Amino acid sequence: MPRIQRILVANHTHHDIGFNDYQDVAFRQHGEFVRGALDLIEATAAEDPANQYRWVCEVTGPLVKYLRKAGPAEVERFRYWQERGAIDVAAMQYNLTPLLSPEQMRRSLYPVRELREEMGITVETAMQDDVNGVSWLFADLLPAIGVDFLTMAINQSRGRAPRPFPGGFWWEGPAGNRLLTWNGFHYLFGRSQAKLGDWRFVDSSLPYYLDRLEQDEAFPYDFLYCESTHPMRVDNGPPDAKMAQFVREWNDQGRTPTIEFTTPRLFRDELKKGWAADLPVWRGDWTDWWSDGAASSAYETGMNRATHEVLAAAEVLAAWLIADGKSPDLAQDFVEQVYEAMTLYDEHTWGAFSSIDAPESLFSKAQWNRKANFGYQAAMESHDMLTRSARSLAADRGERLAEGRFNLGDLDPEDAYPTDPEAQLLVINTLPHERTVNVEVPEFRSGGAPAGMLEGFFPRDVPWGGPPHTAIERLRVTVPGFGYAFADPAAPIPGDDLVADGLRIENEFYRVEIDPATGTISSWYDKALEHDFADRMQEGGLGGYVHEIVDSEKGRDALYLQDFGSWDFGYWQADPPFQRSGPTAVTCAPARIEAGTALIDVTIEARGVRKAVCRIALPSRSPVLEVDWLLDKTPQTDPESVYVLFPVRLDGQDYTVDLNGIPIRPNEDQLPGVVFDWYPIRRWADVSDGRHGVTLVALDAPLVQLGGITTNKIAERLEPERPAIVSWPLNNHWMVNFKASQEGEIPLRYRLTTHPGGCDIAAANRFAEEQAVAPVVLRDYRPTGASSGSLLEVPSVPGLEVHLKPATYGDGLIVRIRNITDGAIALPLDAFRTLGTVSAVGALEEDLAEGVQEVPAFGEVGLRITLGD
Repeated sequence: MPRIQRILVANHTHHDIGFNDYQDVAFRQHGEFVRGALDLIEATAAEDPANQYRWVCEVTGPLVKYLRKAGPAEVERFRYWQERGAIDVAAMQYNLTPLLSPEQMRRSLYPVRELREEMGITVETAMQDDVNGVSWLFADLLPAIGVDFLTMAINQSRGRAPRPFPGGFWWEGPAGNRLLTWNGFHYLFGRSQAKLGDWRFVDSSLPYYLDRLEQDEAFPYDFLYCESTHPMRVDNGPPDAKMAQFVREWNDQGRTPTIEFTTPRLFRDELKKGWAADLPVWRGDWTDWWSDGAASSAYETGMNRATHEVLAAAEVLAAWLIADGKSPDLAQDFVEQVYEAMTLYDEHTWGAFSSIDAPESLFSKAQWNRKANFGYQAAMESHDMLTRSARSLAADRGERLAEGRFNLGDLDPEDAYPTDPEAQLLVINTLPHERTVNVEVPEFRSGGAPAGMLEGFFPRDVPWGGPPHTAIERLRVTVPGFGYAFADPAAPIPGDDLVADGLRIENEFYRVEIDPATGTISSWYDKALEHDFADRMQEGGLGGYVHEIVDSEKGRDALYLQDFGSWDFGYWQADPPFQRSGPTAVTCAPARIEAGTALIDVTIEARGVRKAVCRIALPSRSPVLEVDWLLDKTPQTDPESVYVLFPVRLDGQDYTVDLNGIPIRPNEDQLPGVVFDWYPIRRWADVSDGRHGVTLVALDAPLVQLGGITTNKIAERLEPERPAIVSWPLNNHWMVNFKASQEGEIPLRYRLTTHPGGCDIAAANRFAEEQAVAPVVLRDYRPTGASSGSLLEVPSVPGLEVHLKPATYGDGLIVRIRNITDGAIALPLDAFRTLGTVSAVGALEEDLAEGVQEVPAFGEVGLRITLGD
């Protein structure tokens, strides 16, 4: 426990994209802050080195926008002072939630390449501030792009930091890369807690922290590293000229510890020189406490999750066009803008600081409108990209039926909207393996659907003045991997395996029965395994709806009591007085068979909704149980939650969850001190007892709780009570930033399957991928060539995820190949060589000198296909 000799201050602004200013205003301000920081650096350049002002650009997103607009002279000015250690930039694009897909995470690092190659700016370190975690994949990705140090400045309000705290460790990624990491004080510490920069308070505030650290046996360092932002505008605030004056005066007085400005890069060098060799190695996911806030806007969160899949599919089709010798309609830099919009929805700032206290104010409404618009913009642009590429591909494989004409009512519909008996569906599979799928026949629009959205994505029941609405039909189609197949719309699914009788439905694999009193699934019998998986828990049965309120006048303070003066910024309230209730009325419609699916509709009345409908369905010839809720939500600003229950009958409970594409085992694959009460899954969660198991895919709602309802357990380890996966799609528990209430129709779609034995990660991932990635369906094409075909034939290797995209940098196509298993897998290089020359690339599409032959366990590789060589 050495005495602290130096205080190292990293001065910066915290990048909230919103919160205390409108988002677009914040973007402009961050450019002004860079200019102001350079002015202050130049003004103190003649001072002693310890007194010279330094500034850190916390993230890359706003900096790249500013420097591109500011021009070459400002870029040169930035580069000049960076070479002298006075200004630095960290590698994360924004302060991110764990909602991003693996491809989003890679794309969020592309500005690092732009700064390096376009502007000559060095990026060697990363920061993630405020947020209570960071996705485990970054522990591999950051070292892979030459970033060797990460500082975290966690805001422990409604969260926690891993212990010991503060301190350093080596963070080992899923694939084994290691990242030097500092688990540090919140960015408020320097100015707001220690009161550095303010002579009125520093002598009464700073000694407490110095004494506590010097007496902490887990703190072996002789320095205090802290971040510092503006004393009043702690978020989105300008450079702090008074801090520069304070540091000079402090040191001139000969005070101890000495104070000096630093940057993460300079601090990294300090750690490496004296401490890094003895730091522990931690391996696991830094699971984010703050991820619960995404459930404050369930509709938009679900929409953006769907956009992840649509945009990825659009990129596959764009790559296919390039391989065909055609050019996609939209330039790749536009695609990167769409990725950024999608990421800005997944960024940690949800809205205004007044979102709970003044939800109806202009300030709160304007910020939520802009935040939501990031998601809506990404959704609609992704659909347009998908539509453009799909139509262009289809044009080379079929002839599109002639368009109809807008009917004023004076024409017979058959004349206004002509049909063609030879027209077929064109089904495109953007996954790399062959699929047999039940596809819905899109409604006939006679060419009048929105130009930027395929008919299959447009609601069937929207009045629009076109042809009469048609009944739903489905076809069963086998489509090659990265391929297409035509299908006759006049050959619907026979459905000869389906049974619908009373409140019982069956298909080839399952028999499902509904309890008429509760509307939940009372029996889910697997015919092959001869096991009934349905069960009940205290709050309800399988597929059941539960609404929760806090039965206390304290409201949100009964969940968490804010206290910025405390070491942890506040106090979790364990086991608050929750009051939970299920439906007050249940109506079960008789089972029926519709378009190749056996289904039962359950309508409920319950607290929290005007009404809600749950469709429980078994598609023909498919080992999947569909549970689709549509909530008509009523607004409520008092704290509330909605849960959907999935208790299952098993003799044990081993869980595996998909966090950002990495299958993790709770407890074993998590850092100490992270959240165990809920998990923000990418696609799937699994529970098994070693003999049987269930995989659940949550298409819209990312948050799940394991072993029961565990909200506010504040657990230090997951200790599940019973075999159950609980979806937590809605809440409004936060006291700032997130939405105060939500209302209107909110879809919550779940797909479940059963399996023998324990969790087969490759099988679970394949099931989830096929449920999440819908085939692209175009109607009214007459084939002009082969009835099916593919871009390339990739061997179906269990455990490999393959993503195909046009190159953003350089020529050709980029292939990302991820291994989600614990063993290395040989690369199917010959499959890709059918298109051209194959070479290795890194995460930023940079060409690598050495080739690759295999994908390491839990790792990934990139390939460039140079076409035609």
